[in-house]
Amino acid sequence: MRVLIIEDEPTMLSALSDALTHERMTVDTAIDGRDALGKVHVEQAYDLILLDLMMPHMDGLTFLRTIRAEEYTMPVLVLTARDVQADKVTGLDTGADDYLTKPFDLNELLARVRALLRRRGDTKTAILKAGQVVLNVSSHTCMVAGRLVVLSPKEEQLLDYLLRNKGRIVPRTELEEHLWGEQTALWSDTLRTHVRYLRAKVDTDPRTPLIVTERGRGYGILPQPDQERQQE
Repeated sequence: MRVLIIEDEPTMLSALSDALTHERMTVDTAIDGRDALGKVHVEQAYDLILLDLMMPHMDGLTFLRTIRAEEYTMPVLVLTARDVQADKVTGLDTGADDYLTKPFDLNELLARVRALLRRRGDTKTAILKAGQVVLNVSSHTCMVAGRLVVLSPKEEQLLDYLLRNKGRIVPRTELEEHLWGEQTALWSDTLRTHVRYLRAKVDTDPRTPLIVTERGRGYGILPQPDQERQQE
């Protein structure tokens, strides 16, 4: 799951980012509506947006009107210090899916996030399969040949993305951007390590590996791996 947090208060932004990352989500951040709009145009496929209303350059309601006018349908959870009924009604009428007034309990926020993502679940398959591998995205469990395998958060995100893109080689840069977002430059050198660890857990037959490498391009889960592709 990929989430965009739009919040101009650094402490709040950091706390929200840490909490959602702990929930195994990939997090992008923006400090104003104008910056956020640019990220939406580039990324296209956020699963959820957390939106503060009081921001410089472009306020939250203007941002919300803009993305809805552009027909973006991802759920938006509005976070604001305003506690006026009229503001809540305006936010919901503008296109917000839920509303939470600051200060709020972090556990309540996470529960609302999970609820919004469940509602959106009809657009994304919760059970992903390839060969003897079954990944349950909702329960964060992975079965390999009927045996439970424990994956780290990044291993799960990597497997999830490869399974959703089954049938093609996913470029390294695309995988790095999905896994680390704005921190790609800091962590991209570990992609190969994550792939190696994941292979050790899910590849049951070295003669027909689930995850294949196309050197110079990236990784993928293909129906019939090409014999010329080799594992790194």
